[in-house]
Amino acid sequence: MLSFNGANGKNPFGSLILSGNKFYGMTKEGGANNGGNVFSIDTNGTNYADLWDFQYGMTTNGAYPYGSLIIEGNKLYGMTEAGGANAGGIIFSLDTAGGAGAFKDLLDFAGVSNPKGSFPYGDLTPSGGVLYGITEYGGANNDGEIFSIDTDATGFRDLYDFNGGNGLNPIGSMILVGNKLYGMTLGGGANGDGDIFSIDTSGNIFKDLFDFNGINGSAPRGSLTFVQGLLYGMTYTGGAGNDGNIFSIDTNGTGFKDRFDFNGINGKEPWGDLIVSGSKLFGMAEYGAANGYGNIFSIDTNGSGFRDMLDFNNINGENPSGSLLLLNGQLFGMADNGGIDDDGVIFRFDTITPKSTTAIYNLTEAAGTLNVYPNPSNGEFTVSIKKELGITNNVEVYNVLGERVYSQILISNSSFLINLSSQPNGVYFYRVTGNSRELIGEGKLVIQR
Repeated sequence: MLSFNGANGKNPFGSLILSGNKFYGMTKEGGANNGGNVFSIDTNGTNYADLWDFQYGMTTNGAYPYGSLIIEGNKLYGMTEAGGANAGGIIFSLDTAGGAGAFKDLLDFAGVSNPKGSFPYGDLTPSGGVLYGITEYGGANNDGEIFSIDTDATGFRDLYDFNGGNGLNPIGSMILVGNKLYGMTLGGGANGDGDIFSIDTSGNIFKDLFDFNGINGSAPRGSLTFVQGLLYGMTYTGGAGNDGNIFSIDTNGTGFKDRFDFNGINGKEPWGDLIVSGSKLFGMAEYGAANGYGNIFSIDTNGSGFRDMLDFNNINGENPSGSLLLLNGQLFGMADNGGIDDDGVIFRFDTITPKSTTAIYNLTEAAGTLNVYPNPSNGEFTVSIKKELGITNNVEVYNVLGERVYSQILISNSSFLINLSSQPNGVYFYRVTGNSRELIGEGKLVIQR
């Protein structure tokens, strides 16, 4: 849907959120000031807008967001990992329409041990006008803390301070089930491999529900998902192959089950959350799989039926570190790297297409800019241009393995020919980019003789 190029953002780290017909998200670098940005894009891949540019060193701004946004009404809320008055990150709000006066710095975290915490590395959790979150460092022991703040920037509370023994350096987010918040820590706990915890929204009754020990998982870097009375999650390392695992556990801390172990071939080191649809979970691994760049997978909630749905190959993205979003049978997400400029991508993936005949570029033409016919064909395709393009443009075609099989520099014209007559039958994916490598159109070509 979109390849980031630095100017429009770079290295998206979190997940997309949906409101109406628009996705909202953030990049952790790039943008006008190279401190990351907030953006919106229509669900069909058009109308990309840079809503806000962060800038490191600005006392009223922030820099390097390593989480996702949440939306409440017409406002987006999020956090940055750095920047702000104390260089320890900020909490901010932004009107969805952007523009002057839309951005507000709600709170500046501290840069060292402080009741306000420092360096948040996840998302906020909203409930009744209150935002809950965790910071990787800060708090009384500089091991991270759980906090709350009202959406109007008042009422900040340090709800709980980690101390190593009860958890250390949480870098994911919390989920709310009833009046309890559930989350995980990267390290600490009884074995130093992190833990699963719960805490009441009042800040009372903290419980260390489960301690990872390496064999059952280690160093979780995402958030939990609540499915029919159980909490599901992933660890970044540990498990049978030390490449991370998928697990479930009861909300009271009993009944832990290691549902699936990654081994490199089927994915490695998942950094993100699982999403659920019916009896299936969908997620991504940051590394491993066929090309070493991570993959998209599905698995039944009982731990059976694991399916490697797509292997990233740099061209279609690389090293996803966020979560997926399911909409009308399609998965949407972002990869931290890869794409045309290797600065990351926003992608769409059809969940019902077999892995053997699909690629992440299985997209429709951008806003009807290009029309391709005949399609399928015997290898020759005419592309009709429906709007004025630049003086020179470039067309590239890739096979399902992500290998470029065709490239041509175009002089702007009303139509041009893509000749793939030397290629075997199958599915191919084309992209047309402009003078500055901006995306003009992309789609699928089918050779059928």
